[in-house]
Amino acid sequence: MSGLSQHQLNVLSTTERVGSCFSLAGIAFIFATFLLSPYFKKSINRQIFYASIGNLGVNIAALISEDGPAGGQSSALCQLQGFLVQMFLGVDCFWSLCMAVNVYLIFFHKYTIEQLRAMDWKYLTGCYGASFIPAFVYIFVETKARGKVYGPATIWCWVTAEWDPLRIALLYGIVWIAIVLAFAIYCMAGKVIWQKRKELEGFLNPLNENPFKSTITTEIHVTSQPRLQRGLSDISKPSINFDRNADANLEDNDFDPYSVNIEVGPVEDHRRSSMPDLMRIRTLTRTAAVNDMNAEAWLYARTSFLFFLALLITWVPTSINRVYGIAHPTKTNFGLNYASSLVFPLQGFWNVLVYIVTSQTACKSLWARMRGRPPPSPERDTVSSAGGKKDVKLNRIARRESQRLDSADTSVTSRGRR
Repeated sequence: MSGLSQHQLNVLSTTERVGSCFSLAGIAFIFATFLLSPYFKKSINRQIFYASIGNLGVNIAALISEDGPAGGQSSALCQLQGFLVQMFLGVDCFWSLCMAVNVYLIFFHKYTIEQLRAMDWKYLTGCYGASFIPAFVYIFVETKARGKVYGPATIWCWVTAEWDPLRIALLYGIVWIAIVLAFAIYCMAGKVIWQKRKELEGFLNPLNENPFKSTITTEIHVTSQPRLQRGLSDISKPSINFDRNADANLEDNDFDPYSVNIEVGPVEDHRRSSMPDLMRIRTLTRTAAVNDMNAEAWLYARTSFLFFLALLITWVPTSINRVYGIAHPTKTNFGLNYASSLVFPLQGFWNVLVYIVTSQTACKSLWARMRGRPPPSPERDTVSSAGGKKDVKLNRIARRESQRLDSADTSVTSRGRR
């Protein structure tokens, strides 16, 4: 710490603590809403909730700040702070890799949200178990030449400079392996998204919480007969049949069938002749939401990518600082250390931003309840499985196909629960 003045150390300490306050407020919001509110019970929020446990540990260490090094290397506070940093600092990266693996399973193995949920215990064990082993062992490692593993490390107690190779081997190295693997998976998924960009219009907009909300697949069969010369009363009316996807189970849905009445007026013969005897009109607004995989799986993939971007904000500047420290072991760069003290405590803050962006409807419902207004019903997870169950919410009746039926004066009256 001799490379920094006391004023600079105070600035780093203040920055850490202020950033931690923002993150702790965000973590408290995630814990409270996910555990207590049904509006946030979404599969895409579950991973952020698990990662927030690690953010909490990092923020506790950041609140201790320079009080750890000031207490001395052998103090319980310094050793506790070092344990918290080693235990929880890299957990976000490990969770990001787990989320990327889930994206891979979704895109290339057609895993459903239900199948992914069954893997949570493996991810929890892997992420926190892998971090706990070295963090716990370091407490008991001590040599005469190097001393204890945990000790003063500029902005807090962590692995000392004498044990610097352990920082690279058991944290930074593993973290960047996880980041590179996650990036490779997202590149593969990005190729799939690009190929389906027309069907996924609006998917890449993070402020569009559910681009598949108005998904509807409708088939309209129109059967017509030639117009008779005896007048309007003898004109045969087209029969209209609205068919949903074959794999949609109407008995499982909580809405009433739509009733559509169409009346057709007389037209000239030359216009009627251009109309085919059988016309099939198919409206596909978001094919991916109902065919390739369910909408919740696509939204999970988008949330995972946003989480990954937030992760880069934390680890790029801190890794640059680490490389600088290796290249110049006798120098301490205040600017790079300040960047590290700024971004490390804000991990929880970035995560809560992703959490809010992907839970806009739930946040609005919570705000309505706080203001004493009746909130809407909570959204249900869309779950698809090999058995073929799909719960599709229909929010509107099929749009008029006036351009297709320009040979007739068509009046459409629709009745149904949206």
